Amino acid sequence: MRLRSLSMRNFRQHAHTEITFRSGLTGIIGPNGAGKSTILEGIAWAIYGAAAARGTNDTIKFARAGARSRVEVDLAFGLGAHEFRVIRTLTTAEVYLDGGASPVASTVGGATAYLQQRVGMTREEFFNTYFTGQKELAFLATMGPADRGRFLSQVLGYERLRRAQDLVKGRKTELRSEIRGLRATLGDPEEIAAARVAAEKGVAEAVEARKASIRAAEDAAAALKEITPRWEDAQKARERYRELTHAVAQAERDREAARRELNRAASELEAVAEAEAALAPLREKLAHLPTVTDQCTRLSELARQDERRKALVRQVADLDAELVRARERLEKVATAPELEKKYAAELEQLRTQREAVAATLDEKKSTWLADKQDAFTQLSTYRERGTELKDQITQIRALGAEGICPTCGRPLGNDYERTLEELEDQWRMLVQDGKWRAKRYEQLEAKPDDVVELEKLLPQLVEAVEDRSRKLTRCQGALQELEQLTADLAQRQARRGELQGELDALPSGYDAAEHRKAEKRLAELRELEKRAARLEETAARGADWELAQSQARAREAAALEQAGAATAERDGLGFSEEAFEAVRAEHKRLDEGVRAADLRVARATGDLNTAEQALQTATRAEALYQQRVKAVEAQEAELRYHDELDLAYSELRQELNDQVRPELSEIASAFLSQLTDGRYTSMEIDESYNLMVMDEGEEKPVISGGEEDIANLVLRLSLSQMIAERAGHPLSLLILDEVFGSLDVARRDNVVQLLHHLEDRFEQVILITHIEGIRESLDQVLRVEYDERAGTSVLREENVTGGDDFEAPLAAD
Repeated sequence: MRLRSLSMRNFRQHAHTEITFRSGLTGIIGPNGAGKSTILEGIAWAIYGAAAARGTNDTIKFARAGARSRVEVDLAFGLGAHEFRVIRTLTTAEVYLDGGASPVASTVGGATAYLQQRVGMTREEFFNTYFTGQKELAFLATMGPADRGRFLSQVLGYERLRRAQDLVKGRKTELRSEIRGLRATLGDPEEIAAARVAAEKGVAEAVEARKASIRAAEDAAAALKEITPRWEDAQKARERYRELTHAVAQAERDREAARRELNRAASELEAVAEAEAALAPLREKLAHLPTVTDQCTRLSELARQDERRKALVRQVADLDAELVRARERLEKVATAPELEKKYAAELEQLRTQREAVAATLDEKKSTWLADKQDAFTQLSTYRERGTELKDQITQIRALGAEGICPTCGRPLGNDYERTLEELEDQWRMLVQDGKWRAKRYEQLEAKPDDVVELEKLLPQLVEAVEDRSRKLTRCQGALQELEQLTADLAQRQARRGELQGELDALPSGYDAAEHRKAEKRLAELRELEKRAARLEETAARGADWELAQSQARAREAAALEQAGAATAERDGLGFSEEAFEAVRAEHKRLDEGVRAADLRVARATGDLNTAEQALQTATRAEALYQQRVKAVEAQEAELRYHDELDLAYSELRQELNDQVRPELSEIASAFLSQLTDGRYTSMEIDESYNLMVMDEGEEKPVISGGEEDIANLVLRLSLSQMIAERAGHPLSLLILDEVFGSLDVARRDNVVQLLHHLEDRFEQVILITHIEGIRESLDQVLRVEYDERAGTSVLREENVTGGDDFEAPLAAD
């Protein structure tokens, strides 16, 4: 893999960072927390998605970005003979191949799967080969023997053998379970045969029992058939007897109903005669009804017009009061136009003054904060340099003339006193400059007086602008009210004229007492009218009741005749309830005998079916036993085959791992010798993949923390080189994150030189560090700093000689 370029927008603290990577040794240098490691996180996130990032989507986004700001990482890299470009956001991902216009993968999951397949590594394998961090140097040392062997198998391509062996082991477990299950269900062959013989005997006995029950059922059916005609005749006679008895009772009821109708008709005819006698005097009184009705109608219309007159008088009085109030309000809002012009001019003047004060305050405050941040940065740099010089002086004094020069890395010898004096002079100068810069920083701690005054003035101007805005708003509302009042006054005056005209047109002369007297007379006549209507209705029904009386006499005669005929026919049947019950009891006994016989036939048939099913079950059990015996034999043969295949996989994996360890030890020994200037020339890896540093052929029993880091770094570099030699495409990239923490200056320089010697294998090596001393040995230097005022990381490329930047900064915002 060869990194080409990286662009990050709103990713963590990188608001907008763009990097172009070159071949050789690249250093990403800056203080802790500046955003160096976030660059590596952006590379991994572009390839592997959310699984390679810390936290969630909410924590990935730049804290000061807008709500709709886009989080995007654009990574271009080469792999083998192809060039890839991946553009990933929080919700989308696209991969382009060899500069194509259309993506070869265009979903979040699809892009991750595609890149993982082309890189040939999972996220964990990718981080454990390309990436090396100080805290991850001992990753193999923290693993158990089995985990170390499994990890090497994964990164070297042997993991497919383990997965195949796991499938074999899983199939062996399944076969053992299936064989145990089949053996548990085989059963005893003698018991299976005895069950079949017993079932055959049961079938024969059930056949004979069914034949006997069928003969008994036929005899019972013949006896029932013989008595059935007598039983049917008895049922018919009983049914006719009941019908005639019901007819006699119905005729008696009809005769009684006819008598009641005769009595009612006589009573109603008497009421008709009385109604005709009472109608004559009522008709004389009702002759005055039309005259009284016309009088009430005329008085009702006069009453309605009188009520309208009273309502109009009230409306005219209300309108007069409203007109007085409207004229008074009109006089109050007449000054609104002049006040509106006054407040508009004052508001414009105050706004202009407020904007000028705000701009001046922002400019002065920004200048003060920039000066304060610059003073703090310079003070921190002086303090770090002073601490480094003090540590060097202490180290040189402790070691004496045999100590190592911090600049050239050689023993001081005769230059001991001169070097020590130069370092002490540098330290004293740094202390004096540091004191001046500390005092300067203290002076900048407090806000300047002009900033304080402007901060006090600005709220006063804001309040004055708000006051004039409220007054201007009220004046504008009064202008609208003035127009509305003028229009409303004209409308009310016109409405009053209309109401007065309608009032003048209404007639007068309504007499309420006369109206009440006429309505009372009309109510009395209406009651007489209702009574007369009821009497006329009664008199009109006289002919109907005479007809009903005649019909009732005819129905009474017919009912008497029907009752006599039905009684004569019923007495002639000669029906006896005792004889009927005797025939019914005999028929019931024979019918129950037939049903019992049929039930015995059904039971015998069921017993025969059960016996036949038992025989079939026993026969199937014998056949199933033979099938399972054959299945057990076949699965036992397959189990023996998988045992042999499992053993072959284990031997092959062990043989491959045994070949890896000597090769890995040889590469690691060469690296170790170069890193330690030949002090240690050999490193071996035992069967459990434990590291052993050899000193003149003997294992070194105790190694320091720095030597342990070197040993782990050597193993990581050796593993990466082996992967590069064995991979289908060369792995030309190494990324080392803060690996110099426990190394002294000499070993640190050896590591850098070793990395230069690996350029034929790894054409790109990226070092992330806060140590400034290695920058002269780098081919490319990327400086990362954190801008506290903007809250973002700023990255720029520096000249490797330590001079001014030779091109524009690589980050904006």
